[in-house]
Amino acid sequence: MGTFESNGIGVLGNTILLSSYASMACAGHLLRPTHLIVANMAVANFLVLLFKGIPQMIFTWGVVYVLGDAACKLVYYIHRMARGLSLCTTCLLSVFQALTISPAGGGWTRLKDVARRKVRFSCLLCWVLSNLLMNLFIPLKIQARPRGLNSTSMQHYGLCSSETPKTAAAKYAVLLTFPDVAFMALMAAASAYMVLLLHRHHQRVRHVHSHSGTHRLSPETKATHTILLLAGTFIFFYFTNSVLTISDIYFSQSHLWLQHAPTFVAACYPTLSPLILMLRDPRAPTLFLSGEKGIASHR
Repeated sequence: MGTFESNGIGVLGNTILLSSYASMACAGHLLRPTHLIVANMAVANFLVLLFKGIPQMIFTWGVVYVLGDAACKLVYYIHRMARGLSLCTTCLLSVFQALTISPAGGGWTRLKDVARRKVRFSCLLCWVLSNLLMNLFIPLKIQARPRGLNSTSMQHYGLCSSETPKTAAAKYAVLLTFPDVAFMALMAAASAYMVLLLHRHHQRVRHVHSHSGTHRLSPETKATHTILLLAGTFIFFYFTNSVLTISDIYFSQSHLWLQHAPTFVAACYPTLSPLILMLRDPRAPTLFLSGEKGIASHR
């Protein structure tokens, strides 16, 4: 599948997902916390595809000098912001689901209550702190690609460029990964905790299933499996894209395919995430309606 097709499928999938939640809100249905998180994630993925995928497609078609300085700063900034928002919301979804299926009673109950009441604030925090403020200095480094200039100190990013030397660009990339690593570690910890809870739950109900002859997954278990799949998909493509991006900084002149590979990989998660949500359950917006029941109720 080419970049054009993957971007088109991703934009369509995220649009359908957002339209589903919008129609639920217009119909008067109360959106659950997970609805709000997934809606924010869909917005982030839509922006990633729009502000990274489309400029890269234009570059692939051979149109290089289409963006000015202001447009480059805006496009690159929104892409970086949306990429960080996608990471933050996926992490938030994993942590929230881990809290949802955690054992009832004790401190967990209070923590669950706080998580439900603060989900709007958490989504806003993802927008403001983890993305907007962290990327404010990006417009200072990005400019339009100069015509007829081939400086060794110039780094090219498709339609845009930067005068940052390779060594400084590598240090800058490492600096930007610190918040990402924190989110990834939190996501991985939440995922590991959910796997442990699912395993314990399976061990408890296995005897019941063996006697009844049926083995039907509860909606909560299905939702947890879906979120684990989303988290695993994000982690895989994030690390793959990171390796390709670092390789692009050092070897893009000798391997031209490295200029396009990171963009294609970066579009994979925004494209696949709405498909995962919809294919795992055709009624994707209702996937999380059983929120506080399921695994926890079997304890």
